Amino acid sequence: MTSHRPHAMREVRIDLAGCTDKAGVLERFATALRFPDWFGHNWDALADALCDLSWLPTPACRIVLSRPSALRAADPEVFATLLEILDDSAGYWAGVGVGFSCEIEENGRSGSDATPPASPFSGR
Repeated sequence: MTSHRPHAMREVRIDLAGCTDKAGVLERFATALRFPDWFGHNWDALADALCDLSWLPTPACRIVLSRPSALRAADPEVFATLLEILDDSAGYWAGVGVGFSCEIEENGRSGSDATPPASPFSGR
């Protein structure tokens, strides 16, 4: 019989200061989450990696995106796609009973003041 112990939640901070494009976002995620060599540096690969995380000690994590204003201003579509992928990932992990959440932090503030209403990421 397998024991189902709760996973310890690890916090992963991804600083997006100065990041203005998709390539920069993907590189920062790959570095912060130590993505394996197979990571393809595209949106599908990011979605696949965020719904795997088998190379980490635990898949349970709280991602904190700090200082995303440059990306949000430079390429709102890239920012929206990133939020959609993070939301889908939170939904996947919630479905298998693993904690996964994302918080947006701008200028040292987090929570409802800093997070757009359409991006709650809480693992539903």
